Amino acid sequence: CRAQFTTEEWQDLLFCSMGFNPDHPNYSYEAKTWVLSRLLPLVESNYHVLELAPKGTGKSFVYENISSKVALISGGKVTPAQLFINGRTKEVGLLGRHDVVVLDEVQSLTFENPDEMIGPLKNYLASGRYNRAGFADVSSDCSLVMLANIELDEFMRPRNEDYLISDLPEFFAETAFLDRFAGVVPGWKIPKFQRDMAATQVGLKMDFFGEVLLSLRHDNRFLAYAQQHTKFDSTTTIRDQNAILKSAAGLLKILYPHLRLTIMDFQRDCLEPARQLRQAIRNMLYFLDEEFRQFGKELYVEAV
Repeated sequence: CRAQFTTEEWQDLLFCSMGFNPDHPNYSYEAKTWVLSRLLPLVESNYHVLELAPKGTGKSFVYENISSKVALISGGKVTPAQLFINGRTKEVGLLGRHDVVVLDEVQSLTFENPDEMIGPLKNYLASGRYNRAGFADVSSDCSLVMLANIELDEFMRPRNEDYLISDLPEFFAETAFLDRFAGVVPGWKIPKFQRDMAATQVGLKMDFFGEVLLSLRHDNRFLAYAQQHTKFDSTTTIRDQNAILKSAAGLLKILYPHLRLTIMDFQRDCLEPARQLRQAIRNMLYFLDEEFRQFGKELYVEAV
């Protein structure tokens, strides 16, 4: 039925299905795009993303309600047994049992044994596989989402735009860890949630909506479209390219599931937001490590 809607009407239907009021004046077209980008980990398997925002923008709301295949862990301590595999009971952890795992309040996250967590986690983010000593490899399609509250300045911008993770736990500053994320959702561009921002219009039923999104994961036509219509310059690394293509393919699934669109539509609604998501990672890598400065800071990509 997508063909019966304009892009804006379709965006509003999805927005409403997420529980937000598309007619609220505070939700600009751009703000709606960033809210909808929260769905990317559902439509793309092994899609790993950070969302940084002030309190009250509704970061965890969608993930809490959309599907029983999405697991949400709030702050505090996370153990290897919880995430990977329980050595005592041999039970597979959350990453092996769910389609999306969301770690909320990661600014207050602590690991009991950081080395035992970061190694397998980096391995998983890169390959979709993990193991713990004495156990066979576990492979999974699970996407990992990390949500964190950050401080903004008086202009409602992050205090340090080049180093967005300055308030997050130390392990985030490892470039090999950061580089494995597809992007950063700029939650500071999403308005704080107020009561009249809740949807009152018609939308898709949340559990049905969640199933539809998850069912799009294994449809390869969207990635093929993105690969065919995207041109990178020589300074984009393979990781940059893969991240941008994955984000663009995900946005295609969300906004153009019938794949009827112009190159201009693809550039505006899919490729440019995908570039911006990854640009935030590129900025931090550039800030942290000289090795990344040889590529320059800006990512250049165009629809063809």
